[in-house]
Amino acid sequence: MGAVILGAGISNDKSVMGSVEHAILAAKECLKIAKVDAEDVDFIINTGIYRENNIVEPAVAMLIQKELGMNGDYVKAANGKDSFGFDLLNGGIGALNALKIADSMLESGAVRYVLIVGGDSHPSNSEVAGFPYTTLGSALLLGKGKDPKKGIQGSAFRSKQHAGQGRMSYIEMTKVGVSGRQSMTITTDKDYVPAARNLAIELAKDYITKNKLKSSELQLISTQLSEDFSKDVAKSIGVSPESSLSLFAKFGDVHSAVFGLGFHQLQSLKRAAAGTQVLFVGAAAGLDAGVVHYVC
Repeated sequence: MGAVILGAGISNDKSVMGSVEHAILAAKECLKIAKVDAEDVDFIINTGIYRENNIVEPAVAMLIQKELGMNGDYVKAANGKDSFGFDLLNGGIGALNALKIADSMLESGAVRYVLIVGGDSHPSNSEVAGFPYTTLGSALLLGKGKDPKKGIQGSAFRSKQHAGQGRMSYIEMTKVGVSGRQSMTITTDKDYVPAARNLAIELAKDYITKNKLKSSELQLISTQLSEDFSKDVAKSIGVSPESSLSLFAKFGDVHSAVFGLGFHQLQSLKRAAAGTQVLFVGAAAGLDAGVVHYVC
């Protein structure tokens, strides 16, 4: 049985600058919509890459888990329940990897609910010129489906070597002095966006053909590396403009939060009725691309 999305939440409060706080707020909205208590969630996956103060340890997923009240004792909480989680760091397609993992965990029967959160912020917790991502949080709650024709139906991933990896981020330790925890340098190759787009299109086309899907029946939620990215992907794989979510003009590139935001928007627009087929298509540095097929 495919894992089903029980709720989607976002946090877009401009007064909030940190990705961790945005993820917490999005998760709270998500759980409220799904009518599931935090202590009943067994598993949390954080897919955010850029976080305040360049936090490395502990896993940001654990910080979010604590603030949500998700059974913080990893051995056994006082209520007899336990939860666990981790950070899954794979750039703009990390959430697609997380969906695949959630599907497997739910299918195994090891967990009842999986919470996936994402969001990125500059480590200085401020707006910095040249930082390519919009600070916004999103969350998806998944549970085990009962109908094999609904929920996650399949996924595919592909990597391709690219000079410079497309986009790289690092801390220039010899230059930042004592402000390393608030610093980040990001470089982007000139051909990164078209190269990433082409890999995503190639993978999506192959998935559609292999699984005999009808492009005209799909709703597309894709990475938003540029204003035309989703439009170009939709046109290339045969999805109509009306069935493709263009989020860049309103939200910019929200990076790891894009698929949670996209599904939330799809629901808000009343385009996620039962039986609706959704194709999540992602592209990231590396180059890497991912596809997840979902039926509402």
